[in-house]
Amino acid sequence: MRTEFFRACVILLLLVFLGCNNIMSREKTNDIGTSVEALGDEGKFDPETNNIFITLLNESQPDNRIGYRFFERLPFVYGSIPENSAAETAEANALEKQYAKQPGVFVRTIDVSSKGWARQKWTYYIVPAADGFEMLWVVATEDKGLNEYYAAQQCFRMSGRTNEKWRHNIALTPAFSEYDLWKQQEDGGIPRTSLSFIRRNNRWEALPAIRSHLACRTPLGVKMDIARSGGDLSKVADMFAYEPYANKPYDPSRFEADIDCGLATRTNRDNTWVCGLYWQRTSHISNHHPADCLHACVNLGPLAPHSKRAIRGKIYWTKVSRDELFALWQKDFGH
Repeated sequence: MRTEFFRACVILLLLVFLGCNNIMSREKTNDIGTSVEALGDEGKFDPETNNIFITLLNESQPDNRIGYRFFERLPFVYGSIPENSAAETAEANALEKQYAKQPGVFVRTIDVSSKGWARQKWTYYIVPAADGFEMLWVVATEDKGLNEYYAAQQCFRMSGRTNEKWRHNIALTPAFSEYDLWKQQEDGGIPRTSLSFIRRNNRWEALPAIRSHLACRTPLGVKMDIARSGGDLSKVADMFAYEPYANKPYDPSRFEADIDCGLATRTNRDNTWVCGLYWQRTSHISNHHPADCLHACVNLGPLAPHSKRAIRGKIYWTKVSRDELFALWQKDFGH
């Protein structure tokens, strides 16, 4: 009897121990500090308001809210539409199943059906991670496919306290705001400095500290712009030609020298934190117009009708140097 009682006690203790370990493991798995907050509508494509946003949060920087806009403006379109995309569809289905099972995944589906866009459905999977947010963008075409170059612009918004107040519900990010920094520098008679960096010639370079729109081509962007300009890049002097929502031309943009890849980042003022953005298939990176933002133009094509493509991306928001960010990116995307 005593032996059986002793065994029962041992089993009970083991169960309690294992149960506590499982609880601790679950808490550790979920306690990553980053989270997603939905804003705006539930995924309707509205070119009049263009108002599909989420806000990204990080418990380690509680006074900051980073905004993410799923699309801006009209797509860049060039080239022919393929007849078959079976390989891309199979890969997309596999990745979609993988991301849908991730703990804490945030899913947003957007029906794209307005004038100027081929009918399609976008599904975003956003998974909070210790160093930011893992992302998957699944594009599903309908009766019409997507051209060789069919690029949609993503907006990474880091509005500061000096930016327009209506933006603060979406993004209020004083730690990474260039506009806040520039206001202090201008008030003190100090030349502006940049917090925005891209990779050029295998090193980090700052984007110029100006409010007007800047754009840089990745290798994919160079290829696409050469093709759509007939080999004369002077014909693509401005990144954008027309503002369809305001019924007026965009402010002039300025092309900077070509860059190595689509990885872009903002740092805080002492370069101890980074806020980075990366999507596969990025053709251009741009900065400001006129909000305190970074942008990635991502090529969704070529894609046949009734097909899918999955594009991986990541938002980095973590306390590392720029060089450490680059090492994280190389590990995440195999470069």
